Amino acid sequence: MRQLITLLLLLTVGWAMPSFTMAQKQVTVKGLVTDADTGEGLIGVNVILKGTTSGVVTDYNGQFRFGGLTSTSELQFTYMGYTTQTVKVGNKSIVDVQMKSEVKSLQNVVVFGESQKDVRTITGSVGKIDTKVFSAGTPSGSFDQLLQGQVAGLSIQASGEPGEQAKIRIRGNNSMGVRAKDDAEQQMANNANEPLYILNGAPISSDVFNTINPDDIVDIKVLKDGLSTVQYGTRGANGVIEIKTKKGIVGKTTYNIRYQHTIRPIGGLGGIELMDSKEKLAMERELSIVDGLGFKYSPHQGDSPEVIAYKQRKYQELEGKNTNWLNELSRAGQVKDLQMSMSGGSDNTRYYLSASYYDEEGGYLNSWAKRYTTRFNIDHNLRKNLTLGVDASIGRSQRSKSSTSPARLIYTLQPYETTSSESFVARQPNTGSVNFINPFDELYKQYSEYDAWRIDMNSRLNWTVMKGLNLKTEVGFTFNDGENDQVALANPDAIKDTQKDGSFSKNQSKSLTTRLNMSANYIKSFGEKSMINASVGTEYIHDQNWGFGFRSVGLADKVAPIIGANPDSKINSSLYENALLGFYGQGNYSYAGKYDLTGSFRYDGSSILPKDKRFVPAWGAGASWNIQQEDWMKDRKFFDQLRMRVSYGVNYNSAGIRQTLGMPFYDFTNSDTYRGQRTVNLTEFYNPDLKFERTKQWSVAMDFGILDHRLYGTIEAYIKNTDDLLSNISIPLSNGYGDLLQNIGALENKGIELNLSAVPIRTDHFRWTSSLNVAYNVNKITDLYGQDEIRVGTEGLFKVGEPINSAFVKHWAGVNPVNGQPIYYDEKGRLVPGGFAPQVTGFGTYDQPLTGGWTNIFTYKNLEVSTLFTYAWGGVNYNNLKSTMIRNVKNGEVPYGGFLGDIWLHPGDVKPMPYPKFFTDTSVNSLFLENASYIRWKNVIVRYNLQEKLHLKGVTALKLTAQANNILTITNYQGIDPEVTGIGQPLWRSFTLGFDLTF
Repeated sequence: MRQLITLLLLLTVGWAMPSFTMAQKQVTVKGLVTDADTGEGLIGVNVILKGTTSGVVTDYNGQFRFGGLTSTSELQFTYMGYTTQTVKVGNKSIVDVQMKSEVKSLQNVVVFGESQKDVRTITGSVGKIDTKVFSAGTPSGSFDQLLQGQVAGLSIQASGEPGEQAKIRIRGNNSMGVRAKDDAEQQMANNANEPLYILNGAPISSDVFNTINPDDIVDIKVLKDGLSTVQYGTRGANGVIEIKTKKGIVGKTTYNIRYQHTIRPIGGLGGIELMDSKEKLAMERELSIVDGLGFKYSPHQGDSPEVIAYKQRKYQELEGKNTNWLNELSRAGQVKDLQMSMSGGSDNTRYYLSASYYDEEGGYLNSWAKRYTTRFNIDHNLRKNLTLGVDASIGRSQRSKSSTSPARLIYTLQPYETTSSESFVARQPNTGSVNFINPFDELYKQYSEYDAWRIDMNSRLNWTVMKGLNLKTEVGFTFNDGENDQVALANPDAIKDTQKDGSFSKNQSKSLTTRLNMSANYIKSFGEKSMINASVGTEYIHDQNWGFGFRSVGLADKVAPIIGANPDSKINSSLYENALLGFYGQGNYSYAGKYDLTGSFRYDGSSILPKDKRFVPAWGAGASWNIQQEDWMKDRKFFDQLRMRVSYGVNYNSAGIRQTLGMPFYDFTNSDTYRGQRTVNLTEFYNPDLKFERTKQWSVAMDFGILDHRLYGTIEAYIKNTDDLLSNISIPLSNGYGDLLQNIGALENKGIELNLSAVPIRTDHFRWTSSLNVAYNVNKITDLYGQDEIRVGTEGLFKVGEPINSAFVKHWAGVNPVNGQPIYYDEKGRLVPGGFAPQVTGFGTYDQPLTGGWTNIFTYKNLEVSTLFTYAWGGVNYNNLKSTMIRNVKNGEVPYGGFLGDIWLHPGDVKPMPYPKFFTDTSVNSLFLENASYIRWKNVIVRYNLQEKLHLKGVTALKLTAQANNILTITNYQGIDPEVTGIGQPLWRSFTLGFDLTF
C-alpha cells in the first residue's frame, strides 16, 4: 500500500509540474547594462538564465533582449572586471543593471586581444558619443553630421549639401589657419583648426568621412584636454576624435538588415520671402527699371489710348502670375539607405561583416551623393596568450553639385515669368556675370562630380607575455583614390571665349599611408590598494601622394566632356611623400581606488619642416581624487560618485602645413618657357623658420553621480593658450610672391562645459533617459609678435584683444533722408559716405560661443521614442543672400517681399534701405550682419519592435522606425540657415520610414 501511494504521488506531481509550468506565462525582457560609475553601456556582458547555460550577450549599445522567461526566472550578469549581479525577472519587461567594477582584477582583463583601460583611472578630459546616434539609423551621407549636440565642447556646423563634411571644432578655434595655393585648394586645405581623426588606430582626414558607414561605428571618443591628446604629439593640439568600428561578439551568428527610405520636401529660404508679382511690377515702375516689364507696360508720354489699354491688360495679366521659382528649380529629394551585417563567434574566434548602400538626392538635379561600403573584422586567439586581429574595409563615395545653387537663381528670375518664357528679363543683356541666359542651363550645365575610393587594412598582434604584460604590434595601410571632374558645357550666349566653347577639368589624387605601431603595456597590483599601468611604444607613419590633372577649353558637341576634350589641354602633376616618427610613454598610478596620477610623453619628428624644426616634445600630467571613496564620505549616501580631476598638457599642431611651405620645392607647374624650354619654378615661397603651433592647456573637472545612479554629470573648465600661430601675411612683390606663411602670434581660449545624463524615471516597464550638454567658449588674440593688427584678405582682421573670427565690417549708420545715399560711421563715430567708411570690429564673432544639445529617450515595453534638440547662441552670420539680391535690384533682380516699402524714394523719407542705384558697395557691412543664434528641433525617432506581436520563428527583433529631421528652427536670422554660410542649401526637413530585422 505504501508503494502504491508513493507511485500515485509521483504520477500526480509528474502531471502537475508540467501543467504548472505551462500555466506560467512566458515573458521577454530587455534592458540596458551600464557601468555604475560612468553610465556607459557595456558591450558583451553575459546575461545567463541562472541554473542553465542559456543566455545572451549585450550588444554594441549595452542592450540585451531575452525571451522565454517566467516571473520566477533569475538572470545573472557577468563581465570580466565587474562584480556579478543576479536579478529576478518578476513582472518586469525592462531590466536595467548598473555593474560595479572590481579594480583589483583589471590586470587580468583582456578583451578582443586589447588591454582594457579602466575609465575610472583617466585623469584627462574624454567625451563619449552615444552610439545610439548611429544605431537609430538616421540617414546621413557623412557620419560627422550625426555628432551634432552629442558632447560638450564639440561644435558641429552642418552643411545642407549631400555628402559634404561638417565644420568640426573642439573647444574653439586653435589656429588662425594657413594659406592654400589657390581658392579651390583652400576648401580642402583649410584644416588648421580641425581635430585629428583616428579610425581604428590609423589617422584619417575629414574628406573620407563619406566613405565610412555610420552603422559600422561602435565607439567614438572625443579627447579634449592637453593630457589626453599628448599621445598624438604634433597632431593632437586641436583635439582628437577616436573612432572604433564594430567587432564580433561571442555568441551565435546574428544577422541584421536595415532599410530606411527618406523623403525631403522642397523647403524655403529660411527667413526670406521674395516679392510677389504685384510688388515687383510696382517697384519696376517706381524705379524706372527700363528692362523690367513693370516699366515697359506702364503708360508713357505719347502713348495712344489703344497702347495704354493694351499695356494695362498686359500689366494686369502679369500681376496674376506668381511663379515659385524655388519649386520650379528644385525637387523633393529621396534617400535610400540599406545596411546589412553579420556577427558572432566563439571564445577563440569572433567576426563581423557588413555591407551598405546609400543613395541621396539633393534639392536639385545635379545635387546627389552615393556611398558603397563593406567591412570585415576578425579576432582569433592563436594561442591562449596570443591574439591576431584583422580589420579591412572598402568604401566608395560619389557626389555631385551644381556650380550654381537654386538660391542664387531664384532672385534673378521674375515672379511674373514662367518656365515657358523665352527671354528672362534680369538675365539680359549678359554682362559676363551670368554665364547662361537660360537659368536651367546655368543650373544643369555647370557642375562638379567627385568620386573617391578608400581601401583600409589594419592588423594587430597581441601577446600576453606574462601576467599583466602585453606586447602589441599594429601594421596597417590605407589607400585613397579621388577624382574631381568640373564641367562647364558650351554656352553660345556667353561673353568670355572660355565660356562660349565650354571647359572640362579633371584632378586626380592618390595617397598611400602605411603605419607601424609597436607598444608594451604593463599592469601590476601591489597588495589590495596600489596599482600601476604603464605603456611605451613607437609609431611610424609614411605618406605617399600622387596628383594628376588637366584642364581643356573647347568641348565637342554630343560627346561626353572627357572624350571631347581639347588635345591642347594644360597638364599638371605632382608627387610627394612625408613621414612621421614618434616615441611615447604613459604611466598611471592608482591607490585604493581614491587617487590617480598620470603622466604622458611623446617625442615626435615630422618631415614636413626643415631638419632643425622637425622634432618636438609633447608632455602632460594629471591627477584625480575619488572623494566618494573617502571614509568620511561613506556615510553620506547622496553621492554615488564624486571625483575631481585636473590636468595639464603641452602639444603641437601640424595640420595644414605642407612641405613646400617650409622647404624649397621646384616643379613645372606653369607654362613659362625660356628659349623654347619650360622653366623650373619654385612651387611656393617657403619659410625656413617655420615652426609647429604649440598649445598649453589647463583643465579641471568634477564628475558626480547622485540619486541611486539616476543622474551623472561632469562640469569642467579649461584655459588653452596657443603660441607660434601660423598665418599668411603680405610681403613685398619684389620677392616674386605676395605673401608668406609665418608664425605670427598667440591665442587664448577659455571655456566651461557641462554634461548631464539622467534616468528621471525607471520602472518595470518604462524608462526615460535624458542627456544635456552645454559648452561656452571665448577666445582672443593675445599677441601678434610686435604688431597690433594684421589684415587678412578683404574681410579678415587679426587684432590683439579681439576674437580670432571677429566680424570685420563697415559700421552701417542708415540712409541720408535728403538724397537716399547710404551713410556709415568711422572709428570715431563720425558720419561718412560709403567710400570713406573703414571696416571695424566690435560686432561679435562668426563663431557661436554657446553650443550644446539635449537628447531624450522614452522606452515603454517594445516602443521607443527619442528626440534631439541642438542649439547655438551668441554668434553672428552674414546674410549674403539678402545682401546680394538688394545690390542687384537695379539690374532687375528680385529682392525680399516688402522691400518697396523699405527703400528711400523721395527727399525727407526716413527708410532703412537707400535708393537702389546708390547701393553699389560690395564690401561687407553691419546692415547684413545678423544674430545667428538658434534652437533647432533636430529630430524625433519612433521605433517599435513587432516581434513581440508576430512571434516570427528565428527572428530576434523586427523594428519599424519612423523619424523626422530638422523639424523646427527658432531663430531671428533671416538668411538661408543660421548654420549655412554664403548662398547654399538650407538644412531641409526630412521624413523617414524603415525597418530593422535581426535574426
